[in-house]
Amino acid sequence: MNEWLSAGVAPFAGLEWWIVAAVAAIHMFGSFVRGAFGFGSNLPVVLLTTFLLGPHHAIVLALMTTIVAQTQMVPQGLRTADWPVLRTVFVGIVAGTALGTWIFTVLQPETLSLTLGFLIALVVIFDTFKLVEKLTRRVDMRGWPMTTGFSMVGGTLGGISGGGAFYFLVVFLKHACATPTALRGTNLLLSAITMVTRLVGLIVAGMITPTVVTEGALLIPFVVFGTWAGSRAFRRSTPAMFYTTLQILLMAGAIALIFKVSGKL
Repeated sequence: MNEWLSAGVAPFAGLEWWIVAAVAAIHMFGSFVRGAFGFGSNLPVVLLTTFLLGPHHAIVLALMTTIVAQTQMVPQGLRTADWPVLRTVFVGIVAGTALGTWIFTVLQPETLSLTLGFLIALVVIFDTFKLVEKLTRRVDMRGWPMTTGFSMVGGTLGGISGGGAFYFLVVFLKHACATPTALRGTNLLLSAITMVTRLVGLIVAGMITPTVVTEGALLIPFVVFGTWAGSRAFRRSTPAMFYTTLQILLMAGAIALIFKVSGKL
């Protein structure tokens, strides 16, 4: 974990140009996803850049570019979010994110990579087979115990893996928010809340270094363009095909990461 933290302040030191170009393209794609749907960008970004940068570097750098993308979109969230719904999950998502961020800071790279692969596979399985939706037939998802429980679980997994929290909340949010616009706005503000919580935790842990801040700044043009393009695409998007493709990408990447790390253990 400390290899990249102890490196000099030169951004992307020791990396070949094509790796840096690939990282920039991946972050631009992630920002497009966030602009179009309000969430779902960090998991593919973290997963793909983990192969190039290592897990801790990939996750912290994803947070740096998320800050840029999310700041652009907070005004949209403030205008369109469903505030009663936001208040329902606020405590759970903050507490879970803080716990997950602490776990992230203490895991060794190999353990984090393996954990990341399994968590992403778990998220895809839950989403593909609609396991949370099936649970709603048995329990009241709007009740305080369930909303707090799911928001804490989602926040914890998101804090560890750098994303994925809202895959566990999306069923509740879909039922609770009256319109797609309100759903997107609520997602935007919840994403901003988890971002700030993780940022504070990582600053306290000493993992926000000048190097990674500089790298995030260099990626700003790609993030801004991707977010702008995604926001324009929102009105004419067809989420079904997108999510199917994203699920396949995530599962394939998660399996590849698990096998890659397992071979080194």
